[in-house]
Amino acid sequence: MASMAKMRDLLAWSTEHQTTPDDPNYVPPRPLGELDPGLIDMILGKPDAVRMRDAMAIAVDESKSEDDRVTALDDMELLIESLDNANDMEVLKLWEPVLNLATCPIPAIAAQALWVVGTAVQNNPKSQAAFLKHEPFPTIVNALSSEKSTNEIRAKALYVLSGALRHNREAVVKFTEAKGWKALKAALEDPHITVRRKAAFLLNSLLLPDASLSSPTSTSTTSPLQTSDLTRSAIDTHNILSSLTTSVVNPKPFGRQPDQQPDADYEEKAVRGVVTYLEGMRGAQTDVGEAVKKDLRVLLGQRETERGKGWGLEEEEWDVLQRNAE
Repeated sequence: MASMAKMRDLLAWSTEHQTTPDDPNYVPPRPLGELDPGLIDMILGKPDAVRMRDAMAIAVDESKSEDDRVTALDDMELLIESLDNANDMEVLKLWEPVLNLATCPIPAIAAQALWVVGTAVQNNPKSQAAFLKHEPFPTIVNALSSEKSTNEIRAKALYVLSGALRHNREAVVKFTEAKGWKALKAALEDPHITVRRKAAFLLNSLLLPDASLSSPTSTSTTSPLQTSDLTRSAIDTHNILSSLTTSVVNPKPFGRQPDQQPDADYEEKAVRGVVTYLEGMRGAQTDVGEAVKKDLRVLLGQRETERGKGWGLEEEEWDVLQRNAE
């Protein structure tokens, strides 16, 4: 009934604007400000900031149904695909509630909240800076490593890390302080293959040098975009290179069929990470260790005929593997 009344009011207001002062039936139209605000929303639509606050209000309301709360977070994720809207999360004080929802005991809500966070920080330095103010990494690392986390939650946690860590040195430092590398290493053996793929892809991304630097092996850079040196140090500290090679040579089963063939997509991402790490060692007096060398020899033997073409390797990259297997 209320909406019908608003529609009648809208029709009357529209009719008032169809006459001109020369018309004998002319009646000065009411100012727009005298209309019901709900009616104005029907005409113009709510501003995005209002829609974001409304969506969050529903998402945190435990009296609402799970479906309604998940839908509200989905609506919010669509809104913050706009960089301006993502940047407004700090002004609207939405970071704290969405990060709290990432720990929600209802898996669908936690996963959807992580999706909102990951979209907000993707390719958005301003939003990344706001994100870091809330010390978020203990929450995200726990979502990735907790035994209670579903496949979807762990995958979405990696989505957040991918957006937050790449080209962001400060974020990598805070991730290290939150003991995140241990969780990322464990993700290489996750029972869900999608999580493994995302973890391997992220490691390789973090190893790539900042293109603005003259030398990928430079140790004097202070670029806020540079993550490769910190990542290399973490890989050495946590023996992650061996985990990468072993995960290809002797992959753990995944899915419901333990006798599945190795996942070609994961193999390519993991080998790419190994190559990127080894390429960064050029000129350095570093030994990868006998365990890694043994794995590399197995890998080389498996692909000797095609020389790594199935992994998307160039001839020089194949040579990098060979040199480090000796």
